[in-house]
Amino acid sequence: MIWTNLAMLVAGLGLGTIGSWWIGRSSPKSPEPASTIASVMPSHLDPVTFELEKQAFELEKQAWKAQLRQAQLSYGMATEMEKFKSGFLARSSHELRSPINSVISLHQLILADLCESPDEEREFIAQAQTSAEKMLGLLDRLISLSKLVYGTEPMQIQPLHLGEVLAEVQHFTELQAQNRSLRLEISLPEPTLWVQADPRWLRQVLISLIDMPMSLMQEGYIRLQAQVETDQQQVNILIEDQRPVEFWQEPVDWLNAVKVGSEKWLPTKEAVQMHVEGTRVASNIPSPGLNLLMVQTLLERMGCRLEILATPLTETKPIEDAANPLSGFTRLQCSLPLAVAETKMELEKASKMPQ
Repeated sequence: MIWTNLAMLVAGLGLGTIGSWWIGRSSPKSPEPASTIASVMPSHLDPVTFELEKQAFELEKQAWKAQLRQAQLSYGMATEMEKFKSGFLARSSHELRSPINSVISLHQLILADLCESPDEEREFIAQAQTSAEKMLGLLDRLISLSKLVYGTEPMQIQPLHLGEVLAEVQHFTELQAQNRSLRLEISLPEPTLWVQADPRWLRQVLISLIDMPMSLMQEGYIRLQAQVETDQQQVNILIEDQRPVEFWQEPVDWLNAVKVGSEKWLPTKEAVQMHVEGTRVASNIPSPGLNLLMVQTLLERMGCRLEILATPLTETKPIEDAANPLSGFTRLQCSLPLAVAETKMELEKASKMPQ
């Protein structure tokens, strides 16, 4: 009896196990949980509402991504601005220190009775006067720039006829280019092209960008042309020249200058003359490097931008494929915002009205 009950129990357990396995195979599998937006949506939504909610979710996600990219861009721009300010301060300090050293050294020669004649003494005084005037001119430019940066002297941003501005720039620079036997090519844009900028400072910026390589070049060309980017609502002014490669190879440590004029060391006449001549020939006041930093600051205050597209160290291709016998070129780009169409029409009407 006991063995019979045990056998029936084992048979029942076997049949139950086999039945459960068979039912599990034949039943449909439940769907896996969705990992997309469907997993967080209520199941009672109709398909139209579901699609609208899905699109709203995607738009919100894209907005968060755009804000993240903007925050990263703002952080990068702030970092670059701090680097620029540090470099500008170092460059300005070096530029001011050089003429001061010349003045002190020349005065030390006179006070130490190292002049061979009264004529030589007067010559040293004249050289010291020249260095002092250069330093004063640099201080005037730095003060004007600081007034613009801190808002003491606000810019007069207004619509400008770009062709007229470039014609004035050509008038002020073409004679100097002819005297130096340089080819200056300024392509005037369409007469309907207007930009937003300060007329005085834009003219000075463009003249500086042309005069800068002109003072360094012995031969070659300087080209300027304007290109419109309608989709970006801006005008790109391209300036290409053949300035020496040494312009882009200046030392980084501007404050590590030769210490001429120290109170504990009396310089020799030869050392002072070498320093004064080197300052006069190799370092215009302000130097081309500091001029470039000033131009960049002025353009940023006008809502414009300065970019270095190519240098002799990273040469790619000139603006034009004409015969250029000289190798090496520099290409800069000034980006200016286009003027609003309504403002241009009002200015054109005002200019046609009888006085």
